[in-house]
Amino acid sequence: MHQILQSLRSIYHNYRVIPFFLCVSVVIDYSLTFYFADSMEMILAHEFSPTLLFAIRNDIVLPYLAATVVFYYLMGYTILKFLFEEDIYPIGVFIILLMSVTHVLGGLSWFVLSEAYSNMVFMLSMTSIIIAISVFGYEVLKRE
Repeated sequence: MHQILQSLRSIYHNYRVIPFFLCVSVVIDYSLTFYFADSMEMILAHEFSPTLLFAIRNDIVLPYLAATVVFYYLMGYTILKFLFEEDIYPIGVFIILLMSVTHVLGGLSWFVLSEAYSNMVFMLSMTSIIIAISVFGYEVLKRE
């Protein structure tokens, strides 16, 4: 048990590793989307992401997915690197992990097919944004 906790602590304190959770979750999200959706028309009619819709319409899904994964990793890495010595580093980790869970749940929405479930996933996504904006505002006010 001690080794497991030690491993979790080392992952938590490694800002190079945490963004991989987000990258993997994006791949899972889009894999589940294409696996569970009945057709491309269904995805085009019900998908929330305007960038994924653009990629589907222009037949660039794989390059889009690769670019998204690289972008998410670079942004997560950069943000956590800047926050590493700050008091709000745990919040940065939390937001990235919440976004990761939200992506996986979003992919599963194609299996669940419930408006209430999709709204819940959307609210989780908005929660990440609200937390990030709130913490940013707090930090700006604290430093003045």
